[in-house]
Amino acid sequence: MRLEEIIGIVKEYFFLALIAVILLGIIFFLMYFIVYKKIFGGKKCLQKKQLLLLCLLISYVIMVIGVTFLNRGPNYQGGMDLSFFTSYREAWYSFSVSHWQFIYLNIFMFIPFGILFPILHSRFQKAVWTIGMATLFTLSIESVQLITGYGIFEVDDLFNNLLGAVIGYGIIMGFITIKEKGIKRSFFYFSPLLLVVILSGSMFAYYYLKEFGNLSIIPAHKVNMEKTTTTTDVKLNDKKMTVPIYKAPSYTKSDADVFAKDFFERMHVDTSDIEDISYPDEGMYRINGEKSYDMTVQFLDGSYSFTDFSRFDENIEPEDSDEESLKEILAEFGIDIPKDSQFQKGDTGSYEWTVDKKVSGNQLIDGSLTVNYYNDHTVKGIEHQLITYDKVKDVQIKSEQEAYKEISDGKFQYYSENKMIKILHIDKVEVSYFLDSKGYYQPVYAFHSTVDGMDMTILIPGI
Repeated sequence: MRLEEIIGIVKEYFFLALIAVILLGIIFFLMYFIVYKKIFGGKKCLQKKQLLLLCLLISYVIMVIGVTFLNRGPNYQGGMDLSFFTSYREAWYSFSVSHWQFIYLNIFMFIPFGILFPILHSRFQKAVWTIGMATLFTLSIESVQLITGYGIFEVDDLFNNLLGAVIGYGIIMGFITIKEKGIKRSFFYFSPLLLVVILSGSMFAYYYLKEFGNLSIIPAHKVNMEKTTTTTDVKLNDKKMTVPIYKAPSYTKSDADVFAKDFFERMHVDTSDIEDISYPDEGMYRINGEKSYDMTVQFLDGSYSFTDFSRFDENIEPEDSDEESLKEILAEFGIDIPKDSQFQKGDTGSYEWTVDKKVSGNQLIDGSLTVNYYNDHTVKGIEHQLITYDKVKDVQIKSEQEAYKEISDGKFQYYSENKMIKILHIDKVEVSYFLDSKGYYQPVYAFHSTVDGMDMTILIPGI
């Protein structure tokens, strides 16, 4: 999610909260002046400070409800995840902005809760009251999400929300304590915030200082292998091997901007009105006009997709062509097909070139390029995932037996509700490659297997 989208959501539900507070305020004042003052002759006056804080609290609660329920449809996800720190493990292994964003937004969302309650009433200056209310609120949200299908019941969400409330409580109580007892006594209250900042800073510093990135193939949960019958046709080697590690042609945001502009200019398309709606991990570019185009560039490996929307015009139909004619057209896009690429035809007008981990000097070429050709003699669709990786260095990887031990321990990705396998048969094992979170093409072991009658390739990190 982009920062602009987050701000947009906040604005949307801020105005919703404002309207709700105004309506509730009108009802409240009518009840206060007509019922309480006129009918019952009440003498107690409203305190402006308390009234303002109450309005802020109501607005905040409405915004949270809007973000957690109204911002998604029914059956958005559903289900339960009672495993502690699952979201943290997934965020660490993938190390994508979206995963970390989700975690920190869940924390930040409840900081105002911890700040507002102690100001609203002195009773909530006792931690047990504020944390108790926060627990009740977040537990209610998670339970309603589970019942209605508007989200997933996650233990990590409970933890993150409560952590946010604790931080907020610590911030406001720290400032209150500074006034009354000095800065030394307030340090205790600021410690949750300081601890989160230190731990987060240390984690991110460690990640950016280490040589290679993380692999998303490492599972957040173990597979239950206790009742699994495992067989293999392969004699597994117990010796460690030395193999190359490669680097993808990763892009920065500015690199992707230049690439997209150059790509469109090769097509003689005016880029003065190009629309940039990029996300943290990918650049997205659109041109709308007499002819419309769309392009998405992945920063991590430089792969991209391109669509010419004139493919949906009347009288435009897919048409067959030959390989050499297609290569000439693709050369105009700046695309050079590697030698020895395997060419094959799919449906009418659909063609693909593939290369399976071909080593050429200090480079590794791997992936596929798919194009769609039409009867106006143009290519209107490109999926370019045929990447040339540059060798970085040789690295020692674990033995096949060590990798197999991780399978026996259930340390591999397997998507199933019960996370249990009855029969696992390994047909073949080979060294393959997988892109890590820093754009390195890391060696992995690929165990080509049959899992409960279904073909499956189990990937185990090599390093």
